[in-house]
Amino acid sequence: MKHIIPYIAILLLATVTIYSNAEKERTRITERCQDTFSHAIRTEKKLLIKQFCMQYRQENSPNSLSVEDKKDWYDQNYLIATSPSRHQLDSLFRDEAHKINRNISTAIGYTFNGKNFFSGDESCRKSVIPVQECVYRKDTISTTDIVLQAYIHIPFYVPLQNTYTYAVVFMASVALAVCFLYTRRRKKNMTGIPLQELPETGNRTTDNARWIIISKEVWCDEKNHIIKIE
Repeated sequence: MKHIIPYIAILLLATVTIYSNAEKERTRITERCQDTFSHAIRTEKKLLIKQFCMQYRQENSPNSLSVEDKKDWYDQNYLIATSPSRHQLDSLFRDEAHKINRNISTAIGYTFNGKNFFSGDESCRKSVIPVQECVYRKDTISTTDIVLQAYIHIPFYVPLQNTYTYAVVFMASVALAVCFLYTRRRKKNMTGIPLQELPETGNRTTDNARWIIISKEVWCDEKNHIIKIE
């Protein structure tokens, strides 16, 4: 058992290190996708909204929301009215996310006027990670809010595809090889110890026994087929 402990320790340490690094990589990918979704929203507005006219007077506003807040709400209201499936935003978000990693799956969703939309397969909705949620408001009535959501799915192997993981695997392999060679060499040296015959003594249980040293604590009488451990 004591020969197996070093191997277990190396494998355990490598596993914990790789898992910790994978979680950090997953977090990094998620944070990058947040910026990607914000960029996709801005790009969609530039592509689909060529002109916007709005009259706004702060003193006549029934609430304290800024003109930018109200404009963003009207932008999203127009985009939902012209394309309820938000295909353009979905495509832009997917294309930007694939620049991070081609294996990332994306989806978008929104809530407006009691309607909930999700661009992906509903059966996969529980496995996706919510990346960002943008809330657009035109007044203080929450039922009129427009809420955009971004989701991604990161396959388990994606966070492992980095130089750090490969380096840990290489070092663990080297350590395992060193342990194996050391154990094998030590075992070979132990088996190469010449056998020594012990003089007969009066306290042996068999008068004609000839004891031979197998190891420090093990003795063997080949004639009488007796093994003694001291």
